[in-house]
Amino acid sequence: MSISRAHTKQMLARMIVAVVMLVLQAVLCQGFFWGSTDALQLCPDTCTCPTQLVPASRSGIDCHDANITHLPDELEIPAQYTSVDFSRNSIGELSMSTFSGCCSGLLRLDLSDNEVQQLPALVLQHLPSLSTLLLKNNKLTIIDSAAFVGLHNLTRLDLSYNKLEVLPEDVLEPLVCLQELLLGFNPLVTLNPSLFTHNTALTKLDLAALRLNTLPNNLFLNMMNLEEVSLAQNNMTVVPTKALYPVRYTLTRLDLSGNPFQSLGAYSFYKQHNLRTIILERLLHLETIEAYAFGDLHSLETVVFRYMPRIKYIDPKAFHEMAVDTETEGGVDRALTVEDFTFSFSVLATLPEELLPWQHLRQARLEYNHWNCDCQMKWVKTSPLMDLVDNRMVCSKPKRLRGHRLKYIKEEDLNCDPEPISQARSFGFLAGLMVAGLCVSLATVALLVYWRQGWLCRRPVGAYSRIERGPTTITIADELEYENTDTHSSQS
Repeated sequence: MSISRAHTKQMLARMIVAVVMLVLQAVLCQGFFWGSTDALQLCPDTCTCPTQLVPASRSGIDCHDANITHLPDELEIPAQYTSVDFSRNSIGELSMSTFSGCCSGLLRLDLSDNEVQQLPALVLQHLPSLSTLLLKNNKLTIIDSAAFVGLHNLTRLDLSYNKLEVLPEDVLEPLVCLQELLLGFNPLVTLNPSLFTHNTALTKLDLAALRLNTLPNNLFLNMMNLEEVSLAQNNMTVVPTKALYPVRYTLTRLDLSGNPFQSLGAYSFYKQHNLRTIILERLLHLETIEAYAFGDLHSLETVVFRYMPRIKYIDPKAFHEMAVDTETEGGVDRALTVEDFTFSFSVLATLPEELLPWQHLRQARLEYNHWNCDCQMKWVKTSPLMDLVDNRMVCSKPKRLRGHRLKYIKEEDLNCDPEPISQARSFGFLAGLMVAGLCVSLATVALLVYWRQGWLCRRPVGAYSRIERGPTTITIADELEYENTDTHSSQS
C-alpha cells in the first residue's frame, strides 16, 4: 500500500514538472505574459500556410486580417513560400532588419491596408527577388531616397492611397525593371521632371487624383514603353499635349476623367496616332467639344463619355480629321473609324449624323441622355446605330414624347413643327387676355372721369382765366376779379 502511494506521488511530481516546463516554453517562445511579438511565428500559429509544395508556391502565406501589429527583426519565412500577404493588419513600422537574412526568394509582398508611416533607407534591401510590392492604403508620408535600393527585379509597385506630398528626385532610380507604378490618390501637387528618368521599362502609370494642375513637359521624355496613363481627377483645365508628346508612339490608353475641362478644342490630342482608348468620365464642367478635337487619333477604337451634366454642344466634325488626298495632294475631311462609342449619363440633346461612320460601330451605349426627339433625330431610326442601342434611347423632349423610347416612335412623329398649344393653355391665355382688356377699360373710364371733373388739370387758386387782346396790348385778368370790378362799377 505504501509502495503504491509512493508511485502515485512520483507520477504526480512528474506531471507537475511537465506542465511547468510547457508553461515556461510558452512564456519564453511566445511571450504570452509580456506581450512581445519578437518571436512571432507565421506558420502555423498566426497565418494560413499551405503544406503542399505547389499550393505553397502559388498561394504563399496568408496573414490577411490576422491582428498583427508589429513585424519582428529577422522575420522567419520558410523558403518554400514565395508570397506573403500582410494586408489589413495594424503594422506601423518597418526596419532594415525586418526582412534580413530570411526572404531572399520572396517574390510578392503585400502590406496594403496597414499603418506604415515611412520607409527608411535600405528597408527592403534583403528582398532582391521581389517583383511585386503593394503598399496601398497606408499612412506613408516619407519615403527615403534609398528606400528601394536592392529591388532591381521589382516590376510592380503600388503606393496609392497614402499621404505622400513629395517624392525624392531619385527615389525610383533603383527600379530599373519597373513596369507598373501606381501613385494615385496622394496629395502630390507637383512631380519632379526627372522622377521617371531611369524607369524606361514602365508600361502602366497611374497618376490619378494627385491635385496636378499641369505636367512637366519632360516628365515622360525617356519612357519609350509607356502604354497606359491615368491622369483622372486632377485639376487640369487643358489636355497636357506637350507632356504626352514624347510617348506618342507607344501610348494606347489615356484616362482624363474628372478634370475641370470646359472645352475640348481642335487637336487636343496632338500626334497621338497610336491611342486606341480614351476615357472621359465625370467631366462636370465640360460644355463644348469643338471640330477636330480628336482629329489626330487615327487608331482610336474606344471612346467613353459619361456623367457630363453641362455638355451643350458637340460639333459634327469632332471626330473628323483633315487627311491628305494622294491624288490631288489637297486636304480632305474624313471621319475617324471608331468601334466602341459610349455617350451616356449626360445632358446631350441631339446626336449629329456626321459625327462618326456609324456602320463601323460594334458597340454603342447612348442611354440616360436628354434626347430631343425631333426631325434631327430621324436619321437614327434608319441607321445601323438603332440596332446597337435598341430601346435604350429615351426621349426627354418634346413634352408629348417624353418617356417614349425612340425605337418605338414613328418617323412622322419626329418633326420640328412647333408643339401645339393644349386646350388648357389656350383657355388660360384667353382668360388672361379678357382680364387684361377689362382692366384697361376700367382704367380708361377712370381717367376720363378724372379729366372731366377737373381733377387732372384743376386750376390753382389765383389762376388767370380771362384774356383780352388789344391793338397793342394783351390783358390777362382773373374772372372773379373782373366780375367784382363790374359789380362795383354798376353800384357806383
